[in-house]
Amino acid sequence: MIVTIKAEIFNNLSNHSDLNDLMHFFRKGKHRIHLKKKEDFDAFENSKWTETISRSDRDTLRESISRIDKKEIIVSEKSNDIEFNLKEAVSYLEQNLKIIIEHEEYEKPFILKIFQEFDTSSELINSLQKGWLEFYNGAGSNSESVLRTRITRNITTNQNFNDPLNKYLRFYEIKDSDREYCTINADGTITEQKLPESKTKFLTDNKVPFHILYKREKENYIPDCIFNIFLQTAKRNDSKKEFSKIYLSLTCHQKDFFDLEKGFIKPKSNPRQLKERNNLKDDVKELYKDLTEQNYKRIGFGLPFSNFKSELPKYFEYAKRVDFEKRIQHQPKLKSKVNPNDNTERNEFEHIVHEIKYLL
Repeated sequence: MIVTIKAEIFNNLSNHSDLNDLMHFFRKGKHRIHLKKKEDFDAFENSKWTETISRSDRDTLRESISRIDKKEIIVSEKSNDIEFNLKEAVSYLEQNLKIIIEHEEYEKPFILKIFQEFDTSSELINSLQKGWLEFYNGAGSNSESVLRTRITRNITTNQNFNDPLNKYLRFYEIKDSDREYCTINADGTITEQKLPESKTKFLTDNKVPFHILYKREKENYIPDCIFNIFLQTAKRNDSKKEFSKIYLSLTCHQKDFFDLEKGFIKPKSNPRQLKERNNLKDDVKELYKDLTEQNYKRIGFGLPFSNFKSELPKYFEYAKRVDFEKRIQHQPKLKSKVNPNDNTERNEFEHIVHEIKYLL
């Protein structure tokens, strides 16, 4: 993050110890200092604190002063909605940025692959290795309870946090959309299925930045090259081979919202039973109307994996950037939600990478 320090902080002799704590972050490269006004820079240059730090530390600070490409916090003598006092700034910046995902074991390979293929600077992988960025298990789809627990813990354990606790949270959540369909309009444009307000209300109310995946869930981003692997390696009568042949014939929009694990089976049926096509939701039925009855039955039970959630994500490793780009090229481009000054439109994976790098 970018830490803007006001002149009044440098002019107060009692702040030396806490400034040393901030210097630890700057020295390690976890955060960077920025002095917005000339009076702030002059106070830094002429302060008694600056005289106490090493020449290399002074050079480190001077080199990073003019760079603004991260989220900024402002440090002043008094705390308010947008500014931090020195002690709460130290406690806030000490936290790592946590990426909330629905299930760490199953979701992590997908997110790591995005980092590897779409972050050309390797900043995110390096930050994970240094411990500045970490994954946080969202307990299935109920991340709200995880965040509430975190907020309560901060209230009881950190006396430096006196403002509303959502000010001090350092989280970024990535959630499945769970969309079941999109609507293909007469002119060829796409209307996305509207998400329920409950999916994002808690995050919005508590100012937790987030990204909702465009496709149904992470499995829907598996590139076609992986299904070609199933075609080439599966045994002659392997059902994965039969499934893959039909799946590859689907349109990109059908692939986006097909439930790869459960297909069109009836919920909680044991043994599993296929839904009658007439019992599908109207919008779902419309999206898959060109499936023959035979193909509907062949893919309707989902992709056959004995341990679907744990085994299928491993195949992300075999895909490259170009494979993922083909799988998302029809999707709308996105502008930053965390950086109001960034109007660049990016594909979904570039968007996720840029959002997280900005929040670091």
